[in-house]
Amino acid sequence: MRRWFWRIVLLLILLGAAGAGYGYWKAFTPNVKVRKEGDYALKINRGDGFDHVMQDLKAAQVLQDPSAFSMVAKFRGYPSLVKPGLYYLKAGMNNWQIVNKLRSGAQDQMKLTFRSHRTLDEIADDIGPQMEFGAEAFRSKLKDSDYLKEYGFNEKTVRGLFVPDTYFVYWTLSLDEFFQKMKREYDTFWNADRKAKAAKLDMSIAEVITLASIVQAETYMSAERPIVAGLYLNRLRDNIPLQADPTVIFAMQDWSIRRVLLKHLETDSPYNTYKYAGLPPGPINNPERSAVEAVLSPADHNYIFMCAKEDFSGYHNFAATLSQHNRNAAAYQRAMNKQKVYR
Repeated sequence: MRRWFWRIVLLLILLGAAGAGYGYWKAFTPNVKVRKEGDYALKINRGDGFDHVMQDLKAAQVLQDPSAFSMVAKFRGYPSLVKPGLYYLKAGMNNWQIVNKLRSGAQDQMKLTFRSHRTLDEIADDIGPQMEFGAEAFRSKLKDSDYLKEYGFNEKTVRGLFVPDTYFVYWTLSLDEFFQKMKREYDTFWNADRKAKAAKLDMSIAEVITLASIVQAETYMSAERPIVAGLYLNRLRDNIPLQADPTVIFAMQDWSIRRVLLKHLETDSPYNTYKYAGLPPGPINNPERSAVEAVLSPADHNYIFMCAKEDFSGYHNFAATLSQHNRNAAAYQRAMNKQKVYR
């Protein structure tokens, strides 16, 4: 009888050891596949539960053995500890590491990249979908005058808050946290040196951004931007209307216009710099850093006219006299006619 007792004890010990070994294998064997796309970005929204996590991982075929992950996750109580966030799962991670990361809410920062846009809707549609809060909620804040006032902006000037670049942020930032983040980045960008350069031009930050947005719209050629900035600063200094075609297009909100005609110049809008002297009420896009730097460090010259080159290279001919400008403009008009561009 005693012999059978010890045999049973030994059997239980062996079974326990086997179970422990199996559990250890399930927990610590690498389970995240190598993917040609790189790390997998697992996004868990507020309110999502464990079932959503499992469905996401299975649909994306991220794991070698989803059932093993589920077993370890349940053993460690993760289903009741699901936390929202963006989590990068790296190739070779084991289930213990994955669960540690997810149940602790140790989400990763993401790269938020956005570019220059003309309208608030375009800004919302670029930034919003990259964040958990989405485009519609963001769009609503961009058009909420009382909310924008808290950050020192209004619906006409808020474009200037968003300096195109790549930022590291948490995907789950609330809208308030996101605006606070952008305001900190804005304040960092507008350091003492840039403020001093603006003051030397006798311009406010808002005015620099507005002029930079026109420079941005006039040329995508970085090398030209200081020249264009200098030209418009010459006009402002001499009380000459800016007469910038992009402001007319912005006033009309018709982005299909390729050729600004005399009828377009009659558009009655404070953004029409042919009709109204000085700067418009706000920027016509959120200008890139190079456009802002061009205004703050403009080229020194006597140009007051510019016209796109007739070779459609994207560059411009500049002139200090009306007669030279008229020759440049005539060459460009002939080229446009030849290409049958009439609007």
